[in-house]
Order: sequence, then structure tokens, then C-alpha cells
Amino acid sequence: MYDYLIIGNGISGLSAAEEIRKNDPKGSILIVSDEHGLTYWRTRLSELIEKDYTDEEILVKKENWYQEKNIEVKLDTHIEKIDKENKKAIAKDGQEYEYGKLLIATGSHAFVPPIKNADAEGVFAIRSSDDLKHFKEYLNDKKKLIIIGGGILGLEAANSISHLGIEITIVEAFDYLLARQLDKDLSQKLEKALNEMGMKTLTGKFSEEILVKDGKVCGLKLTDGTELVADAIMIQAGVRANIEIATNSNIPTDRGILVGENLQVENEDIYAAGDVAQIGNFSIGLWTASMEMGKIAGANMTGDNKLYEQPKPFSTLMLGDIKLFSAGQNAGDGIEEVKKEDGEKIYKLFKNGDKFVGGILWGDIKFQMDVKKIVFEGVDPKETKLGSEIFDL
Repeated sequence: MYDYLIIGNGISGLSAAEEIRKNDPKGSILIVSDEHGLTYWRTRLSELIEKDYTDEEILVKKENWYQEKNIEVKLDTHIEKIDKENKKAIAKDGQEYEYGKLLIATGSHAFVPPIKNADAEGVFAIRSSDDLKHFKEYLNDKKKLIIIGGGILGLEAANSISHLGIEITIVEAFDYLLARQLDKDLSQKLEKALNEMGMKTLTGKFSEEILVKDGKVCGLKLTDGTELVADAIMIQAGVRANIEIATNSNIPTDRGILVGENLQVENEDIYAAGDVAQIGNFSIGLWTASMEMGKIAGANMTGDNKLYEQPKPFSTLMLGDIKLFSAGQNAGDGIEEVKKEDGEKIYKLFKNGDKFVGGILWGDIKFQMDVKKIVFEGVDPKETKLGSEIFDL
């Protein structure tokens, strides 16, 4: 019997184990994962497309750390369901693991939209280091790649792949790139900058069918009839939570596993953290949020009662000379823009009535802490360098 059983070794599982060990030096901890290796920096997958690296280099904690902390890890092991009454996790191979407290931190998988032939050879949705290795091998002699999805991950991947001399076309269903993070004006500026870097962009376009020749990808057909040539396709269309363990075990789910703000499944010694957790109607697929949830779940499994506060949405994108930061809202009814340009640098704040609800920095992102204070904490812009120096407020 393990005092603490953690299913999943992404950043939330690892953070929970670390927190448990801080609070309980002696309790037995087992991390079970269907990954082949220890926890790695998933956030680096896009940049690693163009780099050579070893598995060891991308680990968050090296192997000896686990030994020092007396944390057991069992890899290549898929847990299928939980026997809640007898407090056991049952693996696909029939092995059973008894627990005192359980954390489900199974993360998420890449969402592949219902596009015809999405399972053809040469179509990739990168979510793990294994996915990345297969993708890099496939790209070896390829000339043209289409990326379906123009979000931050799609753009980071496009930038990395373009450095390999591969021709990139980005296909985005929204009318403009980064529609959640940018207003139309700055999105068009971003698109122009990407085009100047040699990447093609198609916005407001929907993918209908992946074209296949001799069993391999040869292009993409859009819903407007346009056919694009490509010898590989990457899909970057968001993620979906890995909730199968919960659905197999009669643990309540919606998009994710339903937990309270303490990350506990009601009336159970079971917790969920990271991409797989849903609090009320809220779920999020961010590394920093997963790390924070893991720490809180780990603390609570050892008897604490910490609550997880929903993070405030902000984004940073840095590609070559492109530097941008965005926080809060920049569109909607009653939103006014306050803008200051300084050569290539653009600073924007967005007001709703007398309240500042959003901000975007372009070309100079050193004032991002000021934007967060103004937007998320209600600090008067006059009290920040951004407000006093840039906007003369």
C-alpha cells in the first residue's frame, strides 16, 4: 500500500510529489505513468523541433532527485480504472496499486478536428516527446508543411520548423491570428511580420480533407475548394482532457474531472490536478497552472486545506524580432482603446467605462508587470511606469 499514489508524471504530478515530500518526509509515494521517461519540459517541444537534444537534457528533475526524495516511479504503465471502495488503482496489465490518497494528473491529448483522412501518414499532433521524435524523423526530407491552427503553439512550431528551411503555410479558422490575445489591428501586424519571415498565412479558412497519395499526405483541401500542396501536416487545434480513468471508475466528469477549489473529488480520498481537473465550469491547459495545481493538491493530500485561485489570462509570444504580450480583454461592447506608438513599439490599454480591462504590448514587453497590475489588480495606471512614462497619464 502506498500512502500517496499519483497517476501521471506531467508537471502537476511531479509538483504534487515534491510538495507531498516537503510536508511528509516519510510517507510512501508512487508515480505511475504511461510515458516512457521521467517528467520533461513539455513547454520546450516547439523549440526542440529545430534542435538536437538528449532525453536527459529536457528532464525537469534528473533521476537521482527521485532517489534522494525516495519517490518511486513506474513508467510504461497504463492505469485503466479506480476501485474507490477498496482504494485500488487497476492497471491494464492487471496489476493493482493500493493507496491512502490518490491524485489523478493524467493531463490532456491533442484535439484532432473531424477532418477527412486526419489519420493518414504524415499528419501529426504533437503533445509528447515521442510525438516530437516521430515528427522530426518524418520531416527529414520534406519541403512543405501545413500547420492547421494559428494559436501561440502553432506559431511557435511554425517559427521553429521554418528554421529548417521548410516552407510553411498556417491555416487558421478564425478571421485573424491570435483572436483571443490580440485586437484585429495588431493581429494584422503580426500576420505581416510572419509573412516577411517567409511564412504564409490563411485566416478565416476551414480544413475539409487531408489529401492523400500512396497512403501519405500530399496536401489539404479547404471548405472553399482551395487545394494546398504539402508533404506533412501538423494539427495545433487545442487539447482535450484525459478523463477515461474517471469515466471508467464512476468519478464525476464534464470536460474534465470535477473537483472543488481544494482539487478534491467530493467525498473521496481522490484529487485531480492539471489539464484534467475542472473546477465548476473552469478548466485550463497551461503549464504554470498545472504546476500550481499540483502543489496545492500535494499539500492538501498531506492534510492542508489550500484553495486554487483561477489564474488571470495573459500570453507572451517571442519569435525572432516579434515580441508581444497580452492580458485581459481587448474586444467587446463598450471597450475603448488607449494607444501610444513609439516607432515600432506599440502600447495599448483597453477600458470599459472607467475600468481598465486589458492591455497589449508590441515590440517592447518590459512593462508586462505594469499591465498585469493595471488589468488584474485595478492599480491606477498613473502609479505605474507604463502609465506615467508612456501614456503621460
